[in-house]
Amino acid sequence: MRTVFRACSLTAAFLAIFVIGSIAHATPAPSVNSMEALRRIVSDGLASGQKRIVIPPGIYKGGPLPGKGEHLSIVGAKNITIVADGVSMICTDYTRAITMANCADVTITGLMIDYDPLPFTQGDVVAVNPGEGWVDIKVHAGYPYIAASRIDICDRATRYRKRDKPFMWDSKAELRGDGIVRIHCKEAAAFAKVGDLASLGGVGRPVVAHTLDIANSARVTLNGVSVFSSNCMGIIASGGDGDHRFLKCRVIPGPPPAGATEARILSTDADAILTGPMKKGVLTEGCEIRDAGDDSWSVQSEDYVILKIDGNTLTLSPRGQTAPEVGDRIQAELDGPIWIVRDVQKVPRDQAGIEASILDKLVNAKPWTFWRLRSTENDIPVVVVKISGTSLWPVGTSLRDIDRQGDGFNFRRNKVQSSGRILIKAAGIVEDNVIDSPFAICANPEVPTGAAIVIPSLIIRNNRITDAHSFNPMAWASQAGAISVTSADSITHGFRPAGSYGKVVIEGNTIEGGNGSSIDVTSAKSVVIRGNRIDNPQAIEPNDTGGHYNMDNHAIIWLSDIENVQLIGNKLIDPGKYMNQPVVSAANVGKLNGSLVPERK
Repeated sequence: MRTVFRACSLTAAFLAIFVIGSIAHATPAPSVNSMEALRRIVSDGLASGQKRIVIPPGIYKGGPLPGKGEHLSIVGAKNITIVADGVSMICTDYTRAITMANCADVTITGLMIDYDPLPFTQGDVVAVNPGEGWVDIKVHAGYPYIAASRIDICDRATRYRKRDKPFMWDSKAELRGDGIVRIHCKEAAAFAKVGDLASLGGVGRPVVAHTLDIANSARVTLNGVSVFSSNCMGIIASGGDGDHRFLKCRVIPGPPPAGATEARILSTDADAILTGPMKKGVLTEGCEIRDAGDDSWSVQSEDYVILKIDGNTLTLSPRGQTAPEVGDRIQAELDGPIWIVRDVQKVPRDQAGIEASILDKLVNAKPWTFWRLRSTENDIPVVVVKISGTSLWPVGTSLRDIDRQGDGFNFRRNKVQSSGRILIKAAGIVEDNVIDSPFAICANPEVPTGAAIVIPSLIIRNNRITDAHSFNPMAWASQAGAISVTSADSITHGFRPAGSYGKVVIEGNTIEGGNGSSIDVTSAKSVVIRGNRIDNPQAIEPNDTGGHYNMDNHAIIWLSDIENVQLIGNKLIDPGKYMNQPVVSAANVGKLNGSLVPERK
């Protein structure tokens, strides 16, 4: 049964914005049109072979076609530009706004996307019961009264997550009447105070996730596109040739709903922008990201595990969603042998002739363990590939598809004010960004022990990072530095030997304040840390992030399992009283050249 939502509308808020702009520029207020009108303009343009489809400015509001999982679908489009300058797309169902699939050389400009009702809500903490483990939230005027259970407790002054408080899972929501949502969560009840702000996400009804999804496509450009809310992630792209460009896009909170007196706390329920495995990674440039519910931006990758070998034929199961394609190169480790994929077939698992002992491992694998793969479920096929030589790898070997990792990404000249991570699992560049109050810039494959990791190069340069690691301490995470390049072993709670990363360059960054260490690096062949300025670290007592891995959060630079490290021309200005020593070489660092000497202003 659907929840009954408020009668007020975001359309009025958008109209107010447009009217103010129209007064200033002596242009008429925008028209309000149906979502069907938007679909018709796009579909007619595609059907007629137009190379430039212009959507008249205005508000387009409505739900998806009956039985469809998205409000707008663009499939198989080639060599077109969709001009949506001054266009607001307001979705009235929680399901996805736009799906783009099997497209190539498509550009969308200017589009603004929002939801009415919002797929999350917010309010004030009005009662707390630590003993029974619940918090009562009075929903703000104008925001939807829904049983959204994922809670964040926010500081009223900063409107950010409260400092040094946990990221909370497994909470439950209960509608109590009179605009009160009771959240059953012992962690939240342990520190929430009456008068705090709270955001509530994770509505929980079946939806097709994400606001704008780009699947199995090539060279899609989003120019000046804005996402103001999302049922999960804002923009997601994976599969295909990739090489997309996200230019001057925004994933930020939209205008307050009609009747609201409080600004929005969230922009998305989960990540702002996520890019997955593809042939070439995404250029994200000049974008603004604020107040995401989880990570700010990420590039994801994955591996395949060998289930059976017959000469040059391998039966594989992907860990995630993708599969190798003909011509792809596969490899088990950095600098190891490489084979070319010559043929690819998908076969039902029960018809693949897999040995009973391997099937048993697959079927009984627990979450987050090596054998927990996509083909754990019998209705997910395995992938049979022929390679360019006889396999040197045994059954149970994890492989990386060198050509499906999202390598070659560039995240540059963006502004980020969001408490989540910049999360990196591929080879590429993060440069010239301004990042305020993040978890961190984190490179970490986040795969189980034994899964393959092949990241040949990573450059993190000329970024300004302020006040990192002030939120969500995680003792079980190995991502403890403001810049953190690590590769953990989830069984030993140590770090993988040098070879997860090839060459890592961290240069020209300014790191100001923050909680704990400033730079952590592990598991690399070669590391250059050059020309960075680290200003006023260790002024506050570090939290326990990285504690399960015995990482020293009182160091400025912490190193482990690296063949060669060079420290060149870095400045350490005014370290605080919680620093024990500037550089800690924890274990298995073969050669360390250079030092870090504290200076005073």
